[in-house]
Amino acid sequence: MNALELKGGMIEMIARVDDKAVLRHLYEVVSEILSHTWSEDYELTPEQEAQLNADIEASLHPENLVDHEAAIQKMSRWLKQ
Repeated sequence: MNALELKGGMIEMIARVDDKAVLRHLYEVVSEILSHTWSEDYELTPEQEAQLNADIEASLHPENLVDHEAAIQKMSRWLKQ
């Protein structure tokens, strides 16, 4: 599973949470993790930047998109409660 699929799965799971306290806790946990792993000064290698640009370009073509139902099916193992 690539990074985009992982992000999509996380977004889908979080979107199903309605409890404000749970959402606040998730926000705090993710913020804490990201504060230790990401820096605004982070620079991509030329290879990473080229791959990112290629992936962004690919996402602009409708034939590369996955409809919502297909994405839900792919993410179903994480969406089960």
